Amino acid sequence: MTVQTITVYCLISLMASTAIIYLGLGTRGIERMLHINQSGIERHHTEISQRQSTGPRIPGGQTIFFMVVGIAYIAVTVWMFRSKHTSKTPYIIAAAGSACIIILYVISRTVDLPYIGLEPEVGTVDILSKILQVAILIGSVIMIRQYKEPQEPKLYT
Repeated sequence: MTVQTITVYCLISLMASTAIIYLGLGTRGIERMLHINQSGIERHHTEISQRQSTGPRIPGGQTIFFMVVGIAYIAVTVWMFRSKHTSKTPYIIAAAGSACIIILYVISRTVDLPYIGLEPEVGTVDILSKILQVAILIGSVIMIRQYKEPQEPKLYT
């Protein structure tokens, strides 16, 4: 087993772990939006009042974001698993996606964004997901740098 193969499997594990975290956050958001009690389904609107924001909010926007990110991580993970090291595209997408999410996270904690607001809290899940995303970013960059274009045979006449 080569170092490149080990790196691929480590990245796949990191990507799958991050997908599980985001899908779990999305599922929790859905449960909060739809509060289930003995009499049936009742809408639950405390999510908006818990955050500080000066502008309008998108109801369930964070939940949708978490679900989309989780599904995207799964899709890229499957792509990485199938291609292993025959294409650098999934690694570019993983690096760019993780970097964008990290930047969005930092901005959402420091600036009152329209429709998102200012998130005052930093939790354990936040820190864990960012550590995983930094590891994905580093591993993806390593894979991109190690990638070698397949050589086409030269025909001599």
